Amino acid sequence: MAAHTGAPVTTAGRHARRVRGMSLVELLVTMLLLSLMAVLGWRALDGILASRVALTAQLDAIRGHQLAFAQLEADCAQLMRSASLDGQPTLSAAQGRLVLLRGVAGDGGADRMQVVVYHIDGDRLTRSTSAATRDLVQLQASWKAAVSGAPPPEGVTLDRQVAAFALRTWSGGAWQSVAAAAGADRLRTRRVVRPPVAEALGLQVILHPADSVAPLVRMYMLGGG
Repeated sequence: MAAHTGAPVTTAGRHARRVRGMSLVELLVTMLLLSLMAVLGWRALDGILASRVALTAQLDAIRGHQLAFAQLEADCAQLMRSASLDGQPTLSAAQGRLVLLRGVAGDGGADRMQVVVYHIDGDRLTRSTSAATRDLVQLQASWKAAVSGAPPPEGVTLDRQVAAFALRTWSGGAWQSVAAAAGADRLRTRRVVRPPVAEALGLQVILHPADSVAPLVRMYMLGGG
């Protein structure tokens, strides 16, 4: 029987022969796959961030439109009536400008009035107001300045994405364009008898957002003293 002269093969030795390192080709393939995964992940993240920015901008625009409509609703509800002011115009519209005369509630009720101007400045819809007063001469001067197109007092920007707006009033059973009043009538403390004039009962506001083709339309009831 021949003697076994070779060195004994241990379990650790067999395991060491089975384990080998990665080849250069395998390493390059692995790096390529990791690079592709990183690129795909970055593109997906970039798309999510872009969508988030667009959604935030859209929500900001919607909030601006809602704020403008809410303020318009409040002013329309407080609109003064021409019949109670000897025929003094209380609502006027021109290109990119709305002027109205509203009552201001004080401690004793709506005993003061002010002129409110909505106007377009670039893509911004701004609301400006005169000082609330009981002085009819001062009020008339503010009204004349507003309807003549003079720069209004510094106001508050309600909506930053408005290209234009149009207005119509509900009078005589139909919607009619709002005529720009000259504001020539003076407010008087003495009552003057004049022929009755059919006053508008509602106001339709057509807002054209700068970021949209479709206009936004709202209708309001006109109230006041």
